[in-house]
Amino acid sequence: MVRRVFIGFVFASVVIAEPVRIGLCLSGGAALGLAHIGVLKVLEREGLDFVGIAGNSMGSLVGGVYAAGYSAAQIESIALSADWNWLFSSRPGFGTQYLQEKQNRQRYILQLRHQGLVPYLPSGLVPLQNVELLLNRLLAEAEFNSGYNFDSLVIPYRAVAVDVYAGKKAVLKRGRLEQAIRASIAIPGVFSPEVINGRELVDGGVMDYMPVAALDDFQPDLIVAVLTMRKAETPGRTLVDIASRSIDLMSIGNVERAKELADVVIEPDVSRFLHSDFARAKELIAAGESAAIRALPLIREKLRGRMPVRVRRQLTPKVLPVVREIKFEGLKRTRRSLILPYVRSRERARLNFNIVISDLERLFNTGLFEDVNFRLESVAEDSVVLVYEVNERPFGFYALGVRYDSDDNVVVGAEVGEENIFGLGATVRAAGVVGNPNEFRLGVTGTRILRLPFGYRLDGYVSSLSRSFYEQGQFSSSYFERFWGGVAEAGYITGRNGFFNFGVRVERVGYEGAAVDTLETDWLGGAFFNLEFNNQDRLDLPARGLVYRLNGFYSSPRVLGQKEFLKLEFNGEQLVPFGSGLGLRLWTSAGVSLGGLPLCEQFVSGGEQFGGFAEQEFTSAQRLIVGMALRWRALNLLNRTDYPLYFEALGNLGTFTRLDLIFNNQEVLDKLHWGVGTGVLTGTPVGPLRLMVSLGNFLKPTPHPGGVRVYLALGNEFRYRR
Repeated sequence: MVRRVFIGFVFASVVIAEPVRIGLCLSGGAALGLAHIGVLKVLEREGLDFVGIAGNSMGSLVGGVYAAGYSAAQIESIALSADWNWLFSSRPGFGTQYLQEKQNRQRYILQLRHQGLVPYLPSGLVPLQNVELLLNRLLAEAEFNSGYNFDSLVIPYRAVAVDVYAGKKAVLKRGRLEQAIRASIAIPGVFSPEVINGRELVDGGVMDYMPVAALDDFQPDLIVAVLTMRKAETPGRTLVDIASRSIDLMSIGNVERAKELADVVIEPDVSRFLHSDFARAKELIAAGESAAIRALPLIREKLRGRMPVRVRRQLTPKVLPVVREIKFEGLKRTRRSLILPYVRSRERARLNFNIVISDLERLFNTGLFEDVNFRLESVAEDSVVLVYEVNERPFGFYALGVRYDSDDNVVVGAEVGEENIFGLGATVRAAGVVGNPNEFRLGVTGTRILRLPFGYRLDGYVSSLSRSFYEQGQFSSSYFERFWGGVAEAGYITGRNGFFNFGVRVERVGYEGAAVDTLETDWLGGAFFNLEFNNQDRLDLPARGLVYRLNGFYSSPRVLGQKEFLKLEFNGEQLVPFGSGLGLRLWTSAGVSLGGLPLCEQFVSGGEQFGGFAEQEFTSAQRLIVGMALRWRALNLLNRTDYPLYFEALGNLGTFTRLDLIFNNQEVLDKLHWGVGTGVLTGTPVGPLRLMVSLGNFLKPTPHPGGVRVYLALGNEFRYRR
């Protein structure tokens, strides 16, 4: 009897348990805010439901995606698989561009924009377009199904930002969820503001780092707040670190007031992390989990058996309307006909958000726009107007390149030009190089003709190139090659990873120096072609993939040439990863010629391409080099995946004599040359760094004895002629 009474009392207590409305507040903190994901994982396992979520900066991103219906585990997977360096950059995805576009974008270390030759200063260093594309991909359908009302999401939600002109906090509760999050994460001076209904909005942490008060709309009985803020001094390694720490210092007072409004404050230990440590997402998530587990006893005590109110709802998919009309908003110079082929959405077809987001990606990848987005207008039950919002970038540009190598020392290059001439995508540019070579070029280029995968180039140039003359491995003297010429070419883009160019080149080449004082001026004129394929994962310091280049030039008196000759050259490299950080690099370089190949067209070998020998130790009419290297990826400098540190052991073998003459000669070893070496390769803020120490022709007697060679290079290769 007593037992039945006790059980009945417990049952009744559960039935009449007072419901409790729990609100969740997530603070800012840049990368430190990734700890919110770990907190959500623990609270989700505990079975807590929230009547509303409010977030600022990274808290708005994590909280907004969670409010849209993603689980904590799904958000964790997104965070761990994301390429954060790319997301917080303004460049298109590597695999989304044609090969020539990839090469052009990585040619120079510094690229600035200008309008009428006046330097253009953006409102933020990075427009966050790649983050917007990701958020659009994640949230577009949830936005639509919620009627663009944050109260109708799976969990009601508020994002906090600041109106920079009005100087007021903005609590966002309706509209595009993606735009609200984008506004809240816009760290002033680092990321450009987001414009919503005419207001320029930036990171909410400027006024409300931990926006507990934004939960008032949900009338919570219990507030759980998560604070991800460093208390110790922060070394200013990046601009994100400096700007985020400035926001921290300004926010100390309002954070303390916000703590008083919260019932439970969870503070993950982020003292060993920087605001820019996005690459340490896994550790930050673990820090959030640990802090939430420590807070569970207090949360359970606050609940005291009360049952959390459950407001989580399922978003019912709406029937997608038909696209009545497609508009472009923001076109000034660019012609609609130029970009329309990039849009796969069609009028009188049903709206498809996956196609719309892919359209945005293609539009951004053209390089014509700083940012792109979309909105829906005149939404009716059965039709809608689809508007693509584009913001044209300034089409004038300055570019600067600096490079050092042990053969040419310091070389500086600059380029100035104007893109998208007449709105057709063409570029007019002037380029100059000081060092080796000294060169000036003027021309018109384009990587595409309308939507067709054709490129073209018209160039005129004057160039002076210093060469070294070696005799049996010993430096003898220097000489100069002086070029005056022009080139006209067209090409076909063979998929994302290859292209084929062909055209006509005409040059006058003069020689100066004791070693070439008997040579007369050469006139070259004829047809050429270039075939290139590259599916490597990066242009500099790749970890995997294959690249090959096949070039040919036929000079004939029929096209202003003095001599008739044919020159063919093939270069290939393959990287094969295996094991833990290990990889095998294989390469070959072959060149053959027929006819009287002039000195300026002969194959120059050595240095990085042929370990064990000086950069220009061999100048020949024929060439064959094969090499192999074992590579080990030791670590990532500064925890950045784009700064891998490799150690390499290599060996190569080469000959500069026609193969039939080698095997018809008893002195085969005299015609072969070999080298071994070791090297270090890594990425740096000014470009790749390569250091190689090698030994050539060891154990080989005269006439070409061996020697130790050191090759050092720093920076991207931007020269048109080497």
